Amino acid sequence: MYYKFIRVALLAILASCNAFSQDSLVIKNRFLERKFTISDNSFHTSRFQHLLTNKDYSRPGSEEFYFTINGKAVSGNGADGLFKYIKHTSTRTGDGVQKVVVQLAGRSGNSAENVVVDLSYEVYDELPVIRKQISITNNGPKAIAIADLEVERLNLVPVSSQQSELYTNYGSRFAWRPYHGDHHDAAIFVYNNYAKEGFILGNEAPSILKKTEIYADHHRISIGMTNLTDHYPFKKWIEPGEKFNSPKTFICLVQSQKWEDAFEGYFADFIRTRLGVKLFERKEIPFTFYNTWRPFYTNINDTLVTQLADGLEGTGTDLFIMDAGWENNYGDWEAHPTRFPNGLKPITDHIRKRGMKAGLWMGLASVDKNSKLYKEHPEWAIYDKNGEPAYLHEEMKGRVTMSLASGYYDYILEKIKRHVRENDLAYIKLDLAIANSAYVLDYSKKGDYKSEGKAHKDRESSYFAIYEKALRLFDDLHKAFPNLLVDCTYEVWGEYYINDYALIEHADYDWLTNYDDDAPVGPINIRQMAFDRGRAIPVATNLIGNQYMDSPYSKYTFLSLASVKPILVGDSRKLPQALKPWYLKWNTWFKMMDQKYQFTRFSYVSDIFQRPTMSNWDGVYKFNKEKQGGVLFFFRNGSVETTRTFAFPLAQPGGRYRLFSPEDGKDLGIFSGTELLEKGIRVTIEKQFDASVWGIEKVE
Repeated sequence: MYYKFIRVALLAILASCNAFSQDSLVIKNRFLERKFTISDNSFHTSRFQHLLTNKDYSRPGSEEFYFTINGKAVSGNGADGLFKYIKHTSTRTGDGVQKVVVQLAGRSGNSAENVVVDLSYEVYDELPVIRKQISITNNGPKAIAIADLEVERLNLVPVSSQQSELYTNYGSRFAWRPYHGDHHDAAIFVYNNYAKEGFILGNEAPSILKKTEIYADHHRISIGMTNLTDHYPFKKWIEPGEKFNSPKTFICLVQSQKWEDAFEGYFADFIRTRLGVKLFERKEIPFTFYNTWRPFYTNINDTLVTQLADGLEGTGTDLFIMDAGWENNYGDWEAHPTRFPNGLKPITDHIRKRGMKAGLWMGLASVDKNSKLYKEHPEWAIYDKNGEPAYLHEEMKGRVTMSLASGYYDYILEKIKRHVRENDLAYIKLDLAIANSAYVLDYSKKGDYKSEGKAHKDRESSYFAIYEKALRLFDDLHKAFPNLLVDCTYEVWGEYYINDYALIEHADYDWLTNYDDDAPVGPINIRQMAFDRGRAIPVATNLIGNQYMDSPYSKYTFLSLASVKPILVGDSRKLPQALKPWYLKWNTWFKMMDQKYQFTRFSYVSDIFQRPTMSNWDGVYKFNKEKQGGVLFFFRNGSVETTRTFAFPLAQPGGRYRLFSPEDGKDLGIFSGTELLEKGIRVTIEKQFDASVWGIEKVE
């Protein structure tokens, strides 16, 4: 058993009065041990032991969780500890997951008296991770408002808070305490550089509603949702008899000689295998995408699209995406009567005949005022502070944003389903703001001021209601079409360059941004973004446009994209014939290697590769540690050096490895694991702004 329930008071006294003054519950695996102490008005963590280093990170005074009920503070311990322990249940699954659920009930005579809290903890046999969720049930006669929610509220220190360094903003920035994390902090690393250990705090709340704080109050760390006083408040009304399940959080313990490696060890394994990344549940994932946006923008028609599909034949491109311009208007979402007079089906059929799957762009909540939909249902719109229908995405008088927390949800879900079904779509790109705009900086022009007929009671609760519905919509689409790839853009999610765990647990992709600069600047920008996001968020879930496939730097561009996710644009009708077999060769090889090693799910940079710049070298190892094979990417930018040697710490000392070039099919040699570990990999690239890509696999 990995947990135990121990009565620590005198057994004779406990037996005689059928009660106890103090109990404890322990959840444990070989990496960590978390002990909870139970007493009157209190349930809290009293020990959080890193078993690999034998250090107890807990400090006295942990409150376990925190939120407000109708403005009154409640927690699991201390002055606001208003709950009594009821029971706990424990289960263990066949795949090595332990789950303990602790039930607490509010004591009578206070604000929590009709509230039941269930705390769910998950521990995994093979990982130093504990994951938590809080569920709140309203057993009272009236609705209650929950706000200021902290799923984890612990006093937790890796040896010493004074010596702790913080790595924030997807693990790309260094910071000191105290730190107030925001929507760009899906994961924050707290690292004691002297003891070489610490923990990563993961927040699975959606988009702008994430809030993670480190030592803002002495030793306290908290992971949860934004406060009512924040620019983007979290608030949830719970009706009588209703149960609210919070987003999850997790804590990953770390022992690492270098802070960079902390994100690429057990943490990366957890994200890849246990978090629930929707994309990674698939057996087959299309590799190279083509998108019509650049240079055509919205100026597309049936003739152009069929010609573009013809131009891509023989390149190995997997997915053809029709971006904006196919529609009659935003809202009714029918094929444009003059640009696509026969509808989309003949076009998507033609795309499939050319060996590709079809994808389509749609605005998720943006609607034209002259659409039939808006004229029939203006009440579904989001309203501003002046009581007028609002367009949240940008300043535009002829358009409004519809609320997913209204009857519009069923309408747009069915509209998307119809297009997927009728046009046999493999991919849907959902775009434009739904609750918050990445472009509008006036915080008063965000959220929904009108609640009648919607799944929220006020503006403060509109944010979570809308994002919660968006996640449900992604789930409903996957339920109806298990093979459909759902892309939720950063504009939907509400901030520049944002991606997070909530998004990739429900959608497959996040179209993270676009770079229109021609090569070599554009490919470097794309690799920079992958470098900045890749420690915390799987690179494979990020889509980044807009690089031309017929660039003078075609090789450099495509191999840069292949190290992230290939999204190509351009006029394929003008693609030089010599490039087609080149693209086909590379696409075929990458797909073969991904089928064999799933290399797209891995990224290793550590401190071996620098962030890409115009004047350096960079790269990434996309190496499957379990299968001991993958793809190695090296990029020479404007560096004057033609040769570099890079460490390769991923080899097994007793193994033998084949390095080979997919370009000419030649082996680069057979190397022992010890040789790779001690001498590294020597790479020569003769030209500036060029790339070298190698395969590597362990051989018997």
